[in-house]
Amino acid sequence: MGKQSIKREEIILRCEDYMLRGYDRPSELSQLLGIAYNSAKQYVEIVKARWEISGDPEKRESARSELIRKAEEVVKEAWLLKSNAKNTMEKVSALRTILHAIERLTKLQGLDTNNQEAPVIMSLEFQRQREIQMLAAQFHQLPEGEKKKAQKMIQDEIKKRGMKVEEGEVE
Repeated sequence: MGKQSIKREEIILRCEDYMLRGYDRPSELSQLLGIAYNSAKQYVEIVKARWEISGDPEKRESARSELIRKAEEVVKEAWLLKSNAKNTMEKVSALRTILHAIERLTKLQGLDTNNQEAPVIMSLEFQRQREIQMLAAQFHQLPEGEKKKAQKMIQDEIKKRGMKVEEGEVE
């Protein structure tokens, strides 16, 4: 995998992270990632395709439910802040927070009129597996002389993620 491929994969991972937080429109993602609209649109499609072929639906639903619960708590707290605001600026700030939380809720619940699909939440374990797969793909494309260095790097990365690696397992 070349440097451009690695950079592209890093951007896709960042895109996915934003999508998990409810930012799923290419226009939002292009601004957040500093990339062109068409690139953001392409990355959204890549992430959604990956989600379709992986992950545990129960874990995704559980994570989505937890995010919904947290967004609802934010709305309640913000209404309290708005009610107790001492000036107009505090009220406006609380109302903005409420509006932002409601926008996230509609996306998480699949009610966003700009997006016909409800976002899919991917398990953290799958994210780790995907990063390891990316390292393995890089390893297999290296010249023979560089593979030993890369093998050590991959083993260290896997260990860093808390997985046990037996000698000779990564080849």
